[in-house]
Amino acid sequence: MDSIHPRRRRNPEVWHQVNRLLTAAIFLVALIFVALAFRPEWNRRNELARQLEEEQAKLAAEQLLQKQRTREVHLLQTDPEYVEMIARDKLGVMREGEVIFRLDPPKPGPTAAESMPR
Repeated sequence: MDSIHPRRRRNPEVWHQVNRLLTAAIFLVALIFVALAFRPEWNRRNELARQLEEEQAKLAAEQLLQKQRTREVHLLQTDPEYVEMIARDKLGVMREGEVIFRLDPPKPGPTAAESMPR
């Protein structure tokens, strides 16, 4: 029995460190797996949030336009001076005995540098 050497015990501290490292690696792999599994949903959520913002901006613009048109309808129904102004500006209506001078912008033509002979 003297010739049989008792097994040397391995250092338990080393195995404890390896066990911790292996546990951390498994946890990290599981975390990566979960992140990759939810990535498409995260992208979809971001896309839907972007679309929502665009639709809200469109809605705000449409509400502003509706408010302006409602105001214009109200003025057309109740304010004769506003109706007269619109008739003068858009329809070219004038009062009896009134003369209207319209100044049209000049038509685009050749510039002085282009019209000079070479």
